Amino acid sequence: MSDRELPINFGQFLIIGMLPKLREKGIFGKPFIRLGTVCTLSGWLYETGAILGRFWKDKIHLVFSMFEVEDKREEFTEYWRDQARNRLEKYGEQPRTFTIFVLQTDLDILVGKKLEDLEPKDFVKIGEKKLSPNEANRWLSLIETSMIEGIMFGSLYPDLTHTMLVNKYEKIDVDSWKEARKYGVTLSEKPPQITVEDKEKEAVEMARDYVMEYHPGLIADLSLG
Repeated sequence: MSDRELPINFGQFLIIGMLPKLREKGIFGKPFIRLGTVCTLSGWLYETGAILGRFWKDKIHLVFSMFEVEDKREEFTEYWRDQARNRLEKYGEQPRTFTIFVLQTDLDILVGKKLEDLEPKDFVKIGEKKLSPNEANRWLSLIETSMIEGIMFGSLYPDLTHTMLVNKYEKIDVDSWKEARKYGVTLSEKPPQITVEDKEKEAVEMARDYVMEYHPGLIADLSLG
């Protein structure tokens, strides 16, 4: 563990690394982050967590030992298990990709809006909203838990997680991709040329960087050596 008294969690670790790419500046130099950027980041954290949850599905007790909840670990674990199940139930059908799954449920949970009730122009207006540093910090503190819930989702639904990743990165669910672009979530014109195995390696590398710095004693136990 580093010198910090309380190590930052994995979600915070990834957000801190992404922040320089997320911030923009207004005409007077004031920094801001767009709400749409925060929503996109939440989806990425959830997907990354799900990849790792699938990888660690038999080691969840070790994963949650990284969080400062020693005396309430069972309650903590059960809470996030319920959150993952509730999100899937709220979605109402088997999701095809994490992009739309997390976007739609986050809008409902965090913003109080239903994706199906929004015209693309209305969603873009929400996404373009500029958050001040204080507002951005509040939103980022909310979505850092997307990583935790994603880990639990991947451990609970490893086969569904793999199917969703294949749909996005290998089968290329063109309809979901077009829908995401229509709502301004995915900026690239074409789907990424990447395999599920590539995404898994990427997630494991990020996990290794975090665990090596803050919880080096778990490197071997979490198969990150």
